[in-house]
Amino acid sequence: MAMTPAERKRRQRERMKSLDVRLVQMELAAKERETISEMAELRGFEDQTEYLLSLVYKDRDMSQKELNHAAN
Repeated sequence: MAMTPAERKRRQRERMKSLDVRLVQMELAAKERETISEMAELRGFEDQTEYLLSLVYKDRDMSQKELNHAAN
């Protein structure tokens, strides 16, 4: 049986709580928003949050490699 909209919303809230999801706001100029939007689309991302997170994770991975290389 299909879930009601209220049940779907409740599950979504539970999932968000279990993942400790928090809202983050940024102040961006029009040109910055435009650039993010263009690059997300160019790279094939469905939304801009996904694109920005991919950049953060890529930077984290590169930093880890640099730290590991410096330690050796």
